[in-house]
Amino acid sequence: SSSITRELQKIFESKADIIKAELGSALTKIHISFDLWTSPNRLAIMAVFAHFIDKFGNQQSRLLALRRQLGIHSGENLAETLFEIVQLWDIRGQVGTVISDNVTTNDTCLSYFYRQLDPSIRPADIKARRMRCYGHVLNLVARAFLFGKDAESFELDEYFKRIAHEQEDEGYHLCEESTAELEVILNNETRWNSTYMMIERALRKQTDIRAYIFALEGEKDEEKRIPADDILSNEDWRVLGEVNEILTPLYHQTMRTQGWGKGDSHGRLWEVLVGMEYLLEHFEDWKGFYNEFTTETIRATNLNDPELIGRASAPLRGTNIRSACSRRRPARFDGEDVYAKYAALDKPPASKISQKSSLPADHRAYIRASINNGWKKLDEYYSKLGESPLFLAAVILHLRFGISWLEATWATEEQLAWVRDAKAGIKDYFARWYQSNQRTDDLQSKSASSLTNRGKEDDHYTQWINSRTEKAFATSSSVSEMDKYLRLEPQDTQEPIQWWRDHKPSFPVLSSFALDVFAIPAMATDCERQFSLVKLTLTSQRLAMGADTLERVHCLRNWVRHGGVELGSWVGN
Repeated sequence: SSSITRELQKIFESKADIIKAELGSALTKIHISFDLWTSPNRLAIMAVFAHFIDKFGNQQSRLLALRRQLGIHSGENLAETLFEIVQLWDIRGQVGTVISDNVTTNDTCLSYFYRQLDPSIRPADIKARRMRCYGHVLNLVARAFLFGKDAESFELDEYFKRIAHEQEDEGYHLCEESTAELEVILNNETRWNSTYMMIERALRKQTDIRAYIFALEGEKDEEKRIPADDILSNEDWRVLGEVNEILTPLYHQTMRTQGWGKGDSHGRLWEVLVGMEYLLEHFEDWKGFYNEFTTETIRATNLNDPELIGRASAPLRGTNIRSACSRRRPARFDGEDVYAKYAALDKPPASKISQKSSLPADHRAYIRASINNGWKKLDEYYSKLGESPLFLAAVILHLRFGISWLEATWATEEQLAWVRDAKAGIKDYFARWYQSNQRTDDLQSKSASSLTNRGKEDDHYTQWINSRTEKAFATSSSVSEMDKYLRLEPQDTQEPIQWWRDHKPSFPVLSSFALDVFAIPAMATDCERQFSLVKLTLTSQRLAMGADTLERVHCLRNWVRHGGVELGSWVGN
């Protein structure tokens, strides 16, 4: 056992040197994602991934650590662990953004972490580098829609636990034909999409479930029957259909953006803002459709705050547009042309697919409240996107979208001010963090040398000219790159990373900024995937495995699987 552990350590250290060299030669900043998890043997584990574009132009994700988190899980303590890992991999000077869940502990963690990297960093600069995991945002929105403030109020899972338990019954199988290969799905309390999948599967097997329940009603043994209170009525089934229609886009967004970022989509940062715009439009469509408000609805709800359910809920607006862009009902939903807006889309408007007219008033009220809850949570995190210019930069620097996409999407007079602020914010960030890099310094020194050579006949006159032109030249090259790019027409490019690599001679500084942005993933799902794999490793026979061994095994597995290293060669002493 000890000899195997020593050999594993040798292999790990040998291959870690290769990964360290890969990180050092990256074309971009090294972006970090992290998350915490409690293992089956009750250890608190922090997973840390590095995300970057390698020297060949490929987007990469490397597991850096599965580190045991000791002590309390305070933000300061998490920051210490994260900083130790960054120091170990010699990437302190390359760290870009950090992607993590939305809990406030992570805000504190990143505040401490970035101050350890750079004591002079400003709070606004820390917020600009704090990337909120899109998957976690979608989870919060869906749970707000499903549960509001009371997760226990959703009892469909109790109903299907009994059905799932009884699927082995011969009578149940006699009811199945077209969906014979499908079983009822139970949800997982920590994953909203499991609730969606449970509802979606129930609707597909609705005929089978109804037939089985009907068959049980003839049982003499009362214990074999399903209690009357647990049987879904026709109205209940229609509510489930309504819930399914509303949640489907969130589920598709989750599945799309948890990918590996291959090609033009699936996990890229630009999909966060674009996806949230899409979902806000979806919720606003349903919100407007359910916005009818009657006294009968209030009486039927039996809620403490019926006004919250019925009103049109204008979004809260931030005092600073650049730090908080809240939505309002778009002009495209006013007037008679709402159907035409959807004519070119596969997704029909709510008014075409909703079953609202067949629902009782109390059911409509709760659907309305759920829509408002989901919309408010989505709008809350939509506003937080303004804390970092990088979400907007990912859209603007994607030539398929560019600034024109924002101008078309934010079309009202107030929203056009957001566009102007978006451009200003990105230019400020670009000037602050990229304009002063070495490549711009090289251009500046060449220009200064040229001006000096031309003015040798009058040194004082030359110095006077240089004093007036030096600052202007230092900013002109970078600013002109940004302005030149913003004047480009959108292009139907499917590979933004390749486009920026091909156009680096035209945009030597801006291309570095763009590549850094496109190396940022939309989610921290790599950590979640890793925890699932670790759980498979820590079976009941391996619960004594040490944290160091666990980390080495899974780091090597990740590096081999994704082409970072190869195994099979001899490791010498």
